[in-house]
Amino acid sequence: MSTLLQWVSNGLVTLGLLFITAAIIGLYRLPSVLTRVHAAGAVPFGGALVIIGATLATEDGWLFLRGLLVAAFLMLTIPSSAHAIAWLAEKRPELAHDKARRARPGRGRQ
Repeated sequence: MSTLLQWVSNGLVTLGLLFITAAIIGLYRLPSVLTRVHAAGAVPFGGALVIIGATLATEDGWLFLRGLLVAAFLMLTIPSSAHAIAWLAEKRPELAHDKARRARPGRGRQ
């Protein structure tokens, strides 16, 4: 049973890291704040998978329960903060411009 648990744990951590990697690439490559917030939607799910997979590997019930609580906290707070960022970008578009992206040579209009 321990080998199966290790495989499941490794699979969850790997899948979570893939979600987080896709979100990071989306945050870097997408042009506007609203599309970046959309890409950041994969972060809580990926983070929860990594935490659950890592705590599952320890085979400690209390640690797994704490990992579930942390994952639930991530799933509740990250979308709320992303919503607040998107709301601010919609209400105050002058704050939504990425000045650092415009300053780099070879990136769009200058």
